[in-house]
Amino acid sequence: MVKLSSILLIFNSLILLFIWVFTAVNYTGLPETIPTHFTINGTVNGEGNKNSIWILPVISTFIFLMLVSIPKNPDSPLLNVPKSFRNTETLKLYMYSMLFPVMLLLGDTVMESILVSKGKLNTMTDAVFFILALLFGVFGISIFRMIKGSKAESFNN
Repeated sequence: MVKLSSILLIFNSLILLFIWVFTAVNYTGLPETIPTHFTINGTVNGEGNKNSIWILPVISTFIFLMLVSIPKNPDSPLLNVPKSFRNTETLKLYMYSMLFPVMLLLGDTVMESILVSKGKLNTMTDAVFFILALLFGVFGISIFRMIKGSKAESFNN
């Protein structure tokens, strides 16, 4: 049986691959000045050189590598999680679950930034709000479960 953490890792890896491929395929067609920042309603309020489009794939890769490497050392003193979470499989599930909405957000931002740059969209879509809701939901559930696990451990000791 395939573990949920393995499925999440595959999806996260595919999103990261999409971010790099979509950026590379569209890079030559970008104008020299592209949008680099958007207001809350999705309109452009900051621009930069087209080379700045590579910042998001680099950030995506850094976050991906950081969250994928955390479960490799569940006994790290730098890891602030309850003892019940200090096993590789549980950490994988939580880290990859938290990584998923982050990768979706970065992938959507790259895609929509490029589409706005090429004139195929006028503004960013509302998809970011749904992804942010997913992000806060996943983070909230994870934090709640960690607090609950920590209190249970304190009660048992």
